[in-house]
Amino acid sequence: MRPAIITLTTDFGLGGPYVAAVKGVLLERAPGVQLVDVCHTISPQNILEGGFVLANIVDVFPEGTVHLAVVDPGVGTERRLLACSVARQWFVLPDNGLITGVTRHHPPDEIRELTSPSIRREFVSATFHGRDILAPAAAHLALGRPAEELGPLRSKFITLRNFEPTADEEGFVGEVIFKDTFGNLITNIHVDRLGDAPGDSWKVEIAGERIAGIVRTYGDCPAGTLVALSGGSGWIEVAVVNGDAGRLLTAGPGTTVRLRREG
Repeated sequence: MRPAIITLTTDFGLGGPYVAAVKGVLLERAPGVQLVDVCHTISPQNILEGGFVLANIVDVFPEGTVHLAVVDPGVGTERRLLACSVARQWFVLPDNGLITGVTRHHPPDEIRELTSPSIRREFVSATFHGRDILAPAAAHLALGRPAEELGPLRSKFITLRNFEPTADEEGFVGEVIFKDTFGNLITNIHVDRLGDAPGDSWKVEIAGERIAGIVRTYGDCPAGTLVALSGGSGWIEVAVVNGDAGRLLTAGPGTTVRLRREG
């Protein structure tokens, strides 16, 4: 029998004790669990960016995986904490929109609000619910224990409106929601929104630049070319072949992107 998997996605960064503290609680409560670091460099408090990262892992992990996500600018307030069963996996996170991308194609099968005192650590910090509430809940689920012990069922959750672009008569107005390690600018416009229109019928406008057409892959153009293409998960992205689009355009999450259909 393979060990349970818990993934971690946070805005804690790579320095300091925060990630290790969360892992310590997970390992204490679920010995032998397999921990997978997805990303700890989400921009601080950037819920939209965290939601994008989670949306891109839901289809690649096996059933039963527990995803712990902590991007929580409202920590210590009245915002809720949830465990959501989606695609036979669990997502344990604040109810602040982080789940938006995950549920884009996968409606939740079960939502539990994390209210049970018995699941929490004995001491709960007002500013570290990731360690004291969310991590114990994730360990509980990874051990195969009943979800109903976490708290009551809920039917609603917060979603982010700007996870989807705005459609107009010419195409779409969206924004960059993630800049990856290569400097590629990934937008909130998914290729499935473009229908059957061929790639060369679209123009992409970003940071004062205009890109003609959507190419198939980076190697279709010479090094240094600014291109638009559908990335590995289907989101339209802007890149520089063998370069850094974010640096070239001085752009990043929040930058407006327009896709215009010619003709």
